[in-house]
Amino acid sequence: MDYDTYNTEAVQLAVDLANLASADDVPVAELTPDSDALRAACETFVTSHRDWFAELTDIPLTGVDVVEIAELAHCLRDVASASTDDESTDRLNALLHQCRPVPRATNHDGHLHLHYTDDDAPLTEQLGATVSMAFANVIVRQGRNRIGICAAADCANVFVDTSRNRSRRYCSETCASRTTVSAYRARKKAQPSK
Repeated sequence: MDYDTYNTEAVQLAVDLANLASADDVPVAELTPDSDALRAACETFVTSHRDWFAELTDIPLTGVDVVEIAELAHCLRDVASASTDDESTDRLNALLHQCRPVPRATNHDGHLHLHYTDDDAPLTEQLGATVSMAFANVIVRQGRNRIGICAAADCANVFVDTSRNRSRRYCSETCASRTTVSAYRARKKAQPSK
């Protein structure tokens, strides 16, 4: 799958947000809004993706920011888990409606690309607009099946399928290998011993 570097990185930002988890690997969607684990996960995410936000953006997160980031992660997972085109379209439109991106051309770094909010927009508004447009671009241009949930029994990570034949089922080679080994062992165990 081919798309430019800026969009590729925005898609990865969306995937990272969808897979946001606490230090204990608890998905953000399962944490309570006032938990320290949720705040820590959101702060780590924002700090590690600082270059996505305008220079003047306030980085210390408020309680509202934490809740909104967790809601965005949950909405992205909902889009990724859609099982039909209609369901995908409905969920994507709900996400776009919630985030309300307003595209504008910029070349602040010497390369013309789109931003989806004003530079003085709040952090969660900048984040929501960028990730919603990233998923929208993939789904509209490549189809909903390009965004999926890992098929490994013990994993639920969101991934983007960049394979030529749209055949990817796992978020990583690790999950694919672990599933293959597990299936092999199950078959061996089921065979009668000689």
